[in-house]
Amino acid sequence: MKIGFFDSGIGGLTVLKKVVKTFKGHQYFYFGDTMNVPYGSKPIKKIVSILKSLFRFYDELGIDIVVAACNTSDSIILRNYIDMSVYKFKYISILENAVQQINVNERVLLLATENTVKTGTYRELLASKRVKLSEIACPLFVPLIEEGIWHGPIAESIVNFYLRKQKKYDKIILGCTHYPILEKHIKKAVKGEIVDPANGIVDSLKNYIPINESSPEITFFVSGNLPKFIYNSERILRKNYKVKYLSLAFDESEVVLW
Repeated sequence: MKIGFFDSGIGGLTVLKKVVKTFKGHQYFYFGDTMNVPYGSKPIKKIVSILKSLFRFYDELGIDIVVAACNTSDSIILRNYIDMSVYKFKYISILENAVQQINVNERVLLLATENTVKTGTYRELLASKRVKLSEIACPLFVPLIEEGIWHGPIAESIVNFYLRKQKKYDKIILGCTHYPILEKHIKKAVKGEIVDPANGIVDSLKNYIPINESSPEITFFVSGNLPKFIYNSERILRKNYKVKYLSLAFDESEVVLW
């Protein structure tokens, strides 16, 4: 099967890694829009334009399933900014699979981008569970991670800047796919069970994707600095998969390979 992923940068690789490890020998396609990272502070109109172009491109590639490996994008999509019914592939929501891991009446902390918090999509999805929800936008997390600063005093100080006043929660949703990279620091700063939406994605995909014991093939499409993306992707995946890297950008809602 052909399975597509997308994110503003390297964050979605935390989702791709778990899916490939579980389902193995399929064809995987990943778009990292590092030219426009972070999506968390970009105008929604711009993000919608990029996503529509990407989805047309994925349709042309014959992708069977597209996984939202970006919470910001998914929070916008679930607000019906894009008519997903026009595309041939099956769409898998990361927000919906995060919420599946939350129980009724729990105290929940959502860590997310500014746009994800502003859309209120998580709040709406969690409303039926009557949770006590706190939300914190952490806009410095994504640039920090994209720069490859994942450990040490700089990462720790930035995490503490946002979380130093927090106490204890039942669940802490990592509402951006970049954030699992900082999980060690987050767990030190605030107490609670970490919810990585990627785990819900894997469980959901078991209904659609068979495990294939052959070797996986991964094609990366990257809009920005390709060598930097390659370096960080190898740090995250830590496997010698058969991979291909291509530069891809958007020009007036069209896909341009260069």
